[in-house]
Amino acid sequence: MRMANSLLIFIQFKTPMFKASSSKILSQRLDAPWDDITACHLKTIVHLDHGNYFDAYDSQKEMVQLFQRIMPSLSRWCLPVLYVTNNDLRAVAAQADLHTTLDEGQQESTQRKKLEEAANVISKSFTSCLTDRNPLAQSKKYGTYSMIGILFRIYFKLKQQNLCKNILRALKAVDMPSIENFSPSDRVTFRYYLGRFHFLEEDYSKAENELDLAFKECPQANMKNKELILQILLPIRLMRGVMPSKSLFAQFPKTRVTYSNIVKSIKKGDIKAFDRSLYSASRVLIRQGTYFAVEKARNIAIRQLFYRIYLIMDKNPRIPIPTFNAALKATGIDVDIEETEWIIATMIYKGYIKGYLSHEKLFAVLSKVDPFPKIVTVGQ
Repeated sequence: MRMANSLLIFIQFKTPMFKASSSKILSQRLDAPWDDITACHLKTIVHLDHGNYFDAYDSQKEMVQLFQRIMPSLSRWCLPVLYVTNNDLRAVAAQADLHTTLDEGQQESTQRKKLEEAANVISKSFTSCLTDRNPLAQSKKYGTYSMIGILFRIYFKLKQQNLCKNILRALKAVDMPSIENFSPSDRVTFRYYLGRFHFLEEDYSKAENELDLAFKECPQANMKNKELILQILLPIRLMRGVMPSKSLFAQFPKTRVTYSNIVKSIKKGDIKAFDRSLYSASRVLIRQGTYFAVEKARNIAIRQLFYRIYLIMDKNPRIPIPTFNAALKATGIDVDIEETEWIIATMIYKGYIKGYLSHEKLFAVLSKVDPFPKIVTVGQ
């Protein structure tokens, strides 16, 4: 019955002669405040239908705020509605900002006023969930991570990732159900953005842990989302010397196109090929925000080259520096002896090689025990 009424109201609302009396029509069919909430929802639909994104944003914001006012009297059943209304507010705000940019001919990154405003509104929904005092079975705390997912998405869009810290601090300050009790979609979204946040903070260990969990929990059918996770996870693993498998590349063709040549050059210790491959993929990596992380994997390629020299020299712990120099030149890296010494010293300092340099005799003296530690252990 209610659905039929809503359809009738929608048809009436789209008719100009009924728009002015929409509130009266709704009040005859729905109790307060649902009449106003429904009116705002219908206004948003009509405004979007006519391309009036600013008016659509205003009506959607009003609807969210009306819903927030009655939330203290509601229990867990309202969470799906809460998510949809807040996520729609984010989407409409983004559209409003986009059309402001197009209309005024400004750079997209400089116009995010509606999205910033939407984040402030949605943060109140987050607080309402986080501080809910209903018994756990009926608690709105189970909507907390879905609100965090929306907020994190906005913060990353705005390039205001530092605001994530406020959310994380608030999350730690209250007694929350285990994240394992939340839906897989909430867990994957939260861990993905948390991993990205740690990545930007250069806390690569935490980033890898969160992204790895997100990748494993993300359903196999959601290949696009899994590929998004890999965009950050793979560079972190490359820095640790963990190479993606052929089967992974087979599952994710876009990832293979970006990384296959980079991985081959690292394994071979071909520094020149690494530099070429990095340059070829630079546009994609810069857009993904991972260029500098992948660039750090160049040390792994150098380590692999020096390890090959060690094997060719029959694992002799005393290797002439000119030998390393010749190997670097053979891969297209034109450096002199002093620069070669500096490269070897850097590898020793970073833990990729165990040993020391004899500057006077121009020798690298390697440790007799494990001179080339496993890359995954370096820096731990």
